[in-house]
Amino acid sequence: MARATSAKSAKIVQSSGASQRALARAGRVWSNWLKAHHIAAARFQQQSWRAFQDGSSGIISAPTGSGKTLAALGGPIIDALSRRESRDGSNSAEGVELLWITPLRALATDTRERLLGPVKELLPEWQIALRTGDVTAHDRRLSESGKAKLLITTPESLAILLSHERSREHFAPLRCVVVDEWHELLPSKRGVLLQLNLARLRTLAPKVQVWGLSATIGNLEDALRVLVRQRPASQMRVVRDERAKPFHLHTILPPPSSRLPWAGHLGLSNLGEVAKLVLSTSSSIIFTNTRSQAELWFTALNAIWPHASEDLAIHHGSLDQHVRRQVEDGLRAGLLRCVVATSSLDLGVDFPAVDRVIQVGGARSVARMVQRAGRAKHRPGAAVHIDAVATQTMDLCEFAATRELAQSGVYERRSSMKLCLDVLSQHVMSTALAGGFRADVLRNEVVSTAAFEALSDEQWDDVIAFLTRGSASLAAYPQYERLQRDEDGVYRPANAQVTRRHRLGIGTIVASGAVQVQYLRGARLGSVEESFLARLSPGDVFNFAGRSLQLVTVDNMTAWVRRSSAIGTLTPTWGGSLMAMSASVGGRMQALLSQAVALGDEREDGEALKTLTPEMRYLRPTLQLQQQRSHVPSEAQLLIELLQAKTRLKGSGARESGDGAQQMPMGSLFIYPFAGRVAHEGLAMLFAARLAQMRANTFSWSCNDIGLMLQAEHPIDASTIDWQRLLSPERLAEDLESAVHFSELARKRFKEIAQIAGLVTTRTPGARVPNRQLQVSAGLLYDVLSKYDPEHVLLRQARQEALDLELHMPTLNECLTHLARLTRVLVSPERHTPFSFGLWAESFRGNLTNESWTERVRRLAVQNDEDDLTTSVRSTARKRK
Repeated sequence: MARATSAKSAKIVQSSGASQRALARAGRVWSNWLKAHHIAAARFQQQSWRAFQDGSSGIISAPTGSGKTLAALGGPIIDALSRRESRDGSNSAEGVELLWITPLRALATDTRERLLGPVKELLPEWQIALRTGDVTAHDRRLSESGKAKLLITTPESLAILLSHERSREHFAPLRCVVVDEWHELLPSKRGVLLQLNLARLRTLAPKVQVWGLSATIGNLEDALRVLVRQRPASQMRVVRDERAKPFHLHTILPPPSSRLPWAGHLGLSNLGEVAKLVLSTSSSIIFTNTRSQAELWFTALNAIWPHASEDLAIHHGSLDQHVRRQVEDGLRAGLLRCVVATSSLDLGVDFPAVDRVIQVGGARSVARMVQRAGRAKHRPGAAVHIDAVATQTMDLCEFAATRELAQSGVYERRSSMKLCLDVLSQHVMSTALAGGFRADVLRNEVVSTAAFEALSDEQWDDVIAFLTRGSASLAAYPQYERLQRDEDGVYRPANAQVTRRHRLGIGTIVASGAVQVQYLRGARLGSVEESFLARLSPGDVFNFAGRSLQLVTVDNMTAWVRRSSAIGTLTPTWGGSLMAMSASVGGRMQALLSQAVALGDEREDGEALKTLTPEMRYLRPTLQLQQQRSHVPSEAQLLIELLQAKTRLKGSGARESGDGAQQMPMGSLFIYPFAGRVAHEGLAMLFAARLAQMRANTFSWSCNDIGLMLQAEHPIDASTIDWQRLLSPERLAEDLESAVHFSELARKRFKEIAQIAGLVTTRTPGARVPNRQLQVSAGLLYDVLSKYDPEHVLLRQARQEALDLELHMPTLNECLTHLARLTRVLVSPERHTPFSFGLWAESFRGNLTNESWTERVRRLAVQNDEDDLTTSVRSTARKRK
């Protein structure tokens, strides 16, 4: 017995020694490949490879263009080479060994190009497949047959693959998962879906190692704990690239004699300056914040473009895949002089040929600005540079704040969503399709994720009950029975139709009434929202995909168009969330404004003023006027301005008095939290509701990124306001619900939740359900459940998401907690201040008129004696000069 044990131990030692020798040889092969391609491995890359060899999982954090892809690829390649050595060159069983997950289809295509070289040279027996929503039939066959050793996919396509029974053997050999741009997926439902799928992969391949890649995330340790689960702390690593990578943000300042608008502009007044920048380099990307802004900028730039029209292109997420791919290929090859783009080109796509990146307006976050800057000269060791063009006054301060934070490496925090039971319902159905499940076993797998670690027994039972019978009020309808439990206690799909319908709806990106735009004889161009086309008639000309298109007809969710020689006057708009300004950017902006004013008179302390950034020197006259009329708050102060309006004012925006004259509302309250437009919208509703509770009144409001304005029909007496109650986070949910038609917000969220959970169907084989029909179906279900099953699992989630995602309750709670700690500075200026003027101007956007917004603001400013605000700013600037 002792001799047998000794012999067994000797074999283990011998095997271990052989493995170490094979690993050493594989490392030398990898090193030789790097030398042959003149690649000097950075320290963080070497650390990543060693950590992988040690069996660790983790996150690789490095600036854009530093070589994160190579850092993540080296470990799996060395591992595969060593195993090939141990097997004497024999092939292993079929199945995926390396899974690479990206958030965008464009990024998936680019990733394949970057991985193809080293894999083909070092592991020629490996086949690489791309599996996204728009891949070739060859790639699809490779991914579904299990012959691909390296699979590049998105969270949605991975979920589809895992819904097949064959996924068990296809993913059993899996050794590594790489999640690219983890910070982008982390705070969304796509990230929740990915967490569930990673839990499934851990069950299928228990030894799998998971690595995330991120360039811009402020809470790496938290992000690591969400991504890597069920491992000891000794096998969880954060690998950082400690090399300094300079960040340069250059602001194109307006001429001293001009002034920027206060709010609401697309920046087209800066078209000339942007065109000069573009034409001074061989290749540029112009980033805008919305798709409609990109379409308008492209149209305007194209009108003055001096070169061939093929040198100018547009790229955004609503364009068809083949259009986007042509643009990406043109950028890589250096064939395009300029591309106008949105966040569709933000992430990870390499364009070494691009020499300049231009940001139009504020990016609203440090991470987004750095990501966009990284698209130019995307090479390891190269400095990051971006040119910024202000569309409105406070953009200048935002640029200065963003530059300072980026140079200090201060990025926004990202947190995982919790308990998204619609995503869980979808995942449970997918698992049933993949061969069935036992409830207790699957529950243990689900609660291993960060998103569902707090899942209660009641919530789990509610999800299972929802999938087996819909609800108590829907149990009589067989179409809502999607799960059945067999005699062995295994849950399986109720029928084949359920299986087909479920796979068509997998994913968390919900339908938004998109209609395909296609030439009568030609390719598809992309999609626009159904609501935009509803306003058009056949023969109307509109701008889309950088072209003037004439609408011929709309049929079966497709808009058939032809090219038009006429210039379109209509541009599609797409629904979507506003880009929220990060708290760090808003706080730093406030500090910079206060510092600029605190330096005093330039004649007395000219040397001190040289310490200011160019942006803040440009803003000094405006800030001095703000200080004269009111106050410029420090970071520890909350500025509140109460402006008593004049009783008479000729012009729109006023209400009729009894004698026929027009009157402005009797009080305007301006509050400046510097928390961004998204937070200020919620605060405005909340403050209006709370003030109305204190005294009956009628309010209207407007918001921008630095503050909010409340206008009251009856005078506001600041001495009667309970400021502690107004700024308190207590009873936040109740007050928000009373401030709006809350049931309609919940109904809106229910439509999306019902799609994700599969309660309503967005697509059937060969057809897509029109958005109007989808709204009706979801609305009817909402009404039925609200009446007969008010505690239904999806209704509870809809109410919570209405608070969290529509009214931004977590953000408001954090903001109110911060405001309650600040010193309040209450000022009653006689006239509008530079801060209040922009908010006041914004308030006229919702009124009916045939005058332009600019004309109205200029006229009303003169009538309200506000023209001297501009005069004072220019006068101060001339004195300074």
